Amino acid sequence: MSVILWDLDDTLLDTLSGRMHALSHAHETLLGKKVDPEALWRSHRGGTLEDLGRRLLGDDYLKFATVYRERYYSLVREVRPYPGIEPVLRSFHEAGFEMGVVTSKLSWGATEELTMAGILHYFHTIVGSDDTDAHKPDPEPIHAALDRMLADEPSAAVFIGDSPADVWAARNAGIRSIAALWGTLDSELLLDATPDFTARTPGEVLAVLGEMGFGQ
Repeated sequence: MSVILWDLDDTLLDTLSGRMHALSHAHETLLGKKVDPEALWRSHRGGTLEDLGRRLLGDDYLKFATVYRERYYSLVREVRPYPGIEPVLRSFHEAGFEMGVVTSKLSWGATEELTMAGILHYFHTIVGSDDTDAHKPDPEPIHAALDRMLADEPSAAVFIGDSPADVWAARNAGIRSIAALWGTLDSELLLDATPDFTARTPGEVLAVLGEMGFGQ
């Protein structure tokens, strides 16, 4: 069985505006000063909010995640897939590929936003940061998704994501990676992580998987 795993933010969904607003709010509220939220997020390289909070606040890291999430989920958000994502998902679904989402977001939040975006039905499982003890770049979230999907052959799986943590997690799990350049905040940093393949648009993922002989 061929399995395609996707990251969520900056890969499937364009949620950047709301996330950066919440990040600025949490930083200013708890550290008392303004910050360039995109620069801060780039430096984080795709980890969890808790990891970022630990960097900024030490033992009080949970406060950072709590303030961020309270702000983010209180926003009136228009959640949309990136242009070209839905046709790609439809093509994979019609071809019989099984798909899952592996994200550093909480699983309920990811489920809510995929529902809002109208693409939840394409996915067999969603693994969020609350589903595993370790997080990307650790392979545990990818292993959890593959276990749920009863996929036991790493060569038949691929992970598509926009951050170095996504690339490293795929490598650590023994599966191939595709760098989603269409949504990443820092393409140079992503490419420095040496993904197995790259795609500049969602549509290019179809061609890349064809080059890989995926599903054959």
